[in-house]
Amino acid sequence: MVIVALSPACAKKRKEAQAQIPPEQIYQEALHKIAKKHYYTARFLLQKVVPRIAPEDRDLLPRVQLAIAEAYFKDGGLLNYGESLNGFRNFLTYFPDHKQADYAQYMVGMSLFKQVLAPDRDQALTLKAIDEFRKVETVYPDSPHVADARRRIDDCYDQLAEHERMIGRFYQKRRRWLAAIDRYRVVLEKYPRFKSTNLLLFDLGRCQLEAGQREEAEATYGRLWNDDPNGKLGRKAKKILEQHEREQEKQWGKKTGS
Repeated sequence: MVIVALSPACAKKRKEAQAQIPPEQIYQEALHKIAKKHYYTARFLLQKVVPRIAPEDRDLLPRVQLAIAEAYFKDGGLLNYGESLNGFRNFLTYFPDHKQADYAQYMVGMSLFKQVLAPDRDQALTLKAIDEFRKVETVYPDSPHVADARRRIDDCYDQLAEHERMIGRFYQKRRRWLAAIDRYRVVLEKYPRFKSTNLLLFDLGRCQLEAGQREEAEATYGRLWNDDPNGKLGRKAKKILEQHEREQEKQWGKKTGS
């Protein structure tokens, strides 16, 4: 009974003691927790200290808000990325002229990018991430994060290109050669820096051969050989083209009776 009676008093004393700790000190402790990957504890400390910071504090308050968003982002997982997205956006709303606003804008893009679904799923978030990454360069052209934003845009384009390639592959497996060809050509036109271009060229050439587009297939494989003369796909494409030529000769021989 004595212990039970003392517990509320002890809890009250702990609360009073914490209230005496300067917010800056709690902020530094939270940063230490983040460095140790104790993200939940860090968020708890930071969220508790926010009401104690004066709204007009333009130094500590934005640092705390930014740290909360970072703690969510570093914790990972779709729910946490959603929270980090809200956190970085709120930071930009309340502190648009802050010296770290460019970083917050970049992290808005990253929070979206981390939620992007697999290439075979809807890519709406990929498009939104591209828009946010572009703002880094347009709004903050002198930011050190511009180069990283550009690289992430390339990653997003790769994701979109792979999505289109998989649709083309879907048609190819169902022997819908013309539909596959159209889809593959869209990828080549819209995403010239696609990392899997050689694989796409290989499949495009096969579809063109099956569709009776012999000259187009040769041009496609010629590009593949030019881009990767010693590659496995190039060698395989050469064999396919040679095999196609032999089959065509046999069919011609049967028609002419020779």
